[in-house]
Parts: sequence; structure tokens; C-alpha cells
Amino acid sequence: MQIVQKSKQFLSILLIMVLCFGLLAAVAAPAQAAEILPEALYMEQSRGGICTMVSSAMLLRSALYLNGDSHWEDINESVAASACWIWGIGLAYDWSFETDYASITVGHTDLYGISSDELKALLDEHPEGIVFYCGGVPHAVLLTDYEDDTFYCADPAPYCSGHRIALADSWLGYRLGSQENILRCATAYWSITDSDLEALSHSSADAPVTVTAQKAEIQETLGTATTKVNAPKAMTA
Repeated sequence: MQIVQKSKQFLSILLIMVLCFGLLAAVAAPAQAAEILPEALYMEQSRGGICTMVSSAMLLRSALYLNGDSHWEDINESVAASACWIWGIGLAYDWSFETDYASITVGHTDLYGISSDELKALLDEHPEGIVFYCGGVPHAVLLTDYEDDTFYCADPAPYCSGHRIALADSWLGYRLGSQENILRCATAYWSITDSDLEALSHSSADAPVTVTAQKAEIQETLGTATTKVNAPKAMTA
């Protein structure tokens, strides 16, 4: 009888220890277990004033990479510009990237600052990342993921590009001083609102891009009050 009671006590203690270790592991784990993108995916802008476009190119590359599609390597400044960029004006508010293997729709959202919790929820919805913009700098990065309360990004700016870095270490951090200030100064983001991706294992030498009617319509209405585009100034970095 005593042996049975001791066995029950031992099992109870063992169960409590397992539960405690499980809770400790959950607390110690990062807030988001995001897949780390390869550094080859990150891009550096070739000149000033195109940070939003290059960040958008990295967004497309990220979406295709996470879908297991090697076509992400085909996305460069020229391909992204064909889908989203209006020369002399900036990044279209809403645009689509279409090829024979993928269809991705990207939409714009205005911000008047954003909290850490709101941004975490947004990244949970978009594991491919978002194009994150502070108009007062002005500059944009591809915000990729977070761990606990630290956000990470791919920054197209020279001297910051080519690596996954903390948002506070980006050009935005250099200009605004801290992650808290960056979030408070956020004015917009672009995110994927719809997609139709076909996972392929081979690369395409020529990936045709179809400029959507929406972008063509924007180009026809340049200079009017209804034109919804973002016009970032040249960045000094």
C-alpha cells in the first residue's frame, strides 16, 4: 500500500515538473518563430529615392521564397519597377505583380504611428513581411519578423543592406534614434492582400510581368487629386 502511495506521489511530482518545464520553455521561446530569409534575398538600392520600390522587390522575393518558388531570384529592381513604380512619382498605393507562375496583389495602408502589439499582429498575418515606411525621414524597409519586443528588417539603404538587422539599427534607426521612435513615426505600410502562387522548383530566364490596368489608370491621372501614389524624396545615406 505504501509503495502504491509513493508511486502516486512520485508520478504527481514528475507531472508537476514536466508542466513547469513546459511553461518555462514557452516563456523562453521567441514571440514569433519566423523563418529566417537567406541573405541572398536582400537587396541594396542602386540609387537614392527608390527605397520603397526596392523594399517592394524584396517583399515579392520573400513571398516567392517562402512558397518554395525559385523564381524569387528573378525579381530585381527592373522587374519590381514594371509592376509598382511610377518614375518621377513613386510607389503606387495599390499594385499587382503578375507572371505565368504567380499573381500577387499589394495594398497600401496609412499609419499614424503603430504600437508594438499591433505591429506584431500584422507580422503574424504576413510572414513574408511588409514594406514599412516613415514619411518624415523619408525611408522604407522590408519589415520581416520579430523576437520578443525586437523587430527585424531588410534595409535597402547602403551600409545597412544585405543582412537581417534590428529595426533600430536600420537607416530609420539612425535618423530617429530608437525602435520606439520609429514605430511612433510610422506613416504607411504595404502588404500582400491577395496572392495566387504556384510552387515551382525551376527558374525562369524570362519572367514576364503584366502591368495591371490599375497602375495604367494611375499613370493616366497623374497630377490629379485622385492620384494615390507615394512620392518619397531622395534619401541621403
